[in-house]
Amino acid sequence: MGREYLRDNLRTPFALRHSASSSLHETGDSVIIIMKRPCGPLDIISDLPNNIIENILMRLPICDAVGTSILSKKWRYKWLTLPHLVIDNALGKKLLGRQQSAKNELVSAVYQVLLLHKGPIVKFVLEVDELESYSDIDHWINFLSNHDIQEFTLSRAKTEHYKLPSYFFTFLHLRHLKLRGCAFRPPPRFKGFSKLISLQLEDILMDAETFGSLISSCPLLEQLTVSGYIPYDSLEISAPNLKSFSFTGDFGSICFKNTLLLAEVTVALCRVNKNVKHQSSNLIKIGRSLPAVEKLYLEGYFLEFLALGNVPKRLPILFNNLKVLHLDEMDFSNLDEILCSLCLITSSPNLEELRVVAYAGDIARDAVVEYFGTQNLSHHSLKRLQKVKMEEISNFEPELEFIKFILASSPSLEEMEVLRSEDTVGEDERKMWKELMRFRRASPKAEVIYLQ
Repeated sequence: MGREYLRDNLRTPFALRHSASSSLHETGDSVIIIMKRPCGPLDIISDLPNNIIENILMRLPICDAVGTSILSKKWRYKWLTLPHLVIDNALGKKLLGRQQSAKNELVSAVYQVLLLHKGPIVKFVLEVDELESYSDIDHWINFLSNHDIQEFTLSRAKTEHYKLPSYFFTFLHLRHLKLRGCAFRPPPRFKGFSKLISLQLEDILMDAETFGSLISSCPLLEQLTVSGYIPYDSLEISAPNLKSFSFTGDFGSICFKNTLLLAEVTVALCRVNKNVKHQSSNLIKIGRSLPAVEKLYLEGYFLEFLALGNVPKRLPILFNNLKVLHLDEMDFSNLDEILCSLCLITSSPNLEELRVVAYAGDIARDAVVEYFGTQNLSHHSLKRLQKVKMEEISNFEPELEFIKFILASSPSLEEMEVLRSEDTVGEDERKMWKELMRFRRASPKAEVIYLQ
């Protein structure tokens, strides 16, 4: 099964139906192309080196690249050797808007592009949400398995997860992989993608064991992005070359192993599993496993997750490389989250940028107020902190006490932006502004900018 199958499924003269710069007149199923011989200077573009022309064509939508074949004899076969093939939603919308049978036309167009193509295919992108034919996708992947694909994208709007066929797992030259709306169940003999550098998984059906095995079997992996709402009891990330990690979803626990180069981490946790027992501090475990982290973005419920267990006043191993810290939806009524945040900040001696999005809940606000009232935090010094942004701030005492601490502990601070909550108006807003203005500042050049 290969070019013969593709040829049998060819239904539409796609190459002649889509032109980037010709005049089209359609009558029924026929297309009349009227070309006018250009007047004026000679065609300079056609005389450009082949690598430059190829570069131009790769930046065009596939239908426009194919359309250049009718410009002249020189251009007739240039698109056939493009190493990058991108079938995306833009092409889908262009075809689906033409007629009711456009889905067949779209499928036929992909078959023709693959059938007529000559030479290597290095990159293949299939991002068409309306495409529903799993058998056709199987055939295309089978055809591509005979090429040394280095970059592969398959993105579908999820109606039902598309199960990747066994021959997909023979793409051993992959360097960049993006999957969306797929079921990932590799055969037993699958040994991983040994050349993979970046991996992006969105809404992928895969169990935690398979996920951990996949990551550990990609030794060159540098960038990993995972998003979706398939819950995992436990996640294990073992990747010696990993530099960037982003996760949006749900897990009971997470473990970083052999991630000594991991510099940028984003975790957006959808909920905290209260049934999972945490004998020791999650914050300490994460701190020990991320010695090289420079940028840390905590979103959703991940700060609450880190606060589980015993929160120390200071980490045994400092975040010496951390320069950027973002705390999203920090609950200023939750003492454990306050303690966790303060521990993170004071354990990061080289922190330069801090962003906090506040959430004023009503769990134990009295305990938070009492804590700030009894603790002497003046001995802390955030020597390198230069920029702070506080968002969704209301006239809530724990928030103001936190801001007071930052201002009094940051001798290098240049700017603090305070964005008030929409609910803070009138007298509450005026009181908050007065409070902010009277707070002591360790930095003589610190500017407090209040934004509505």
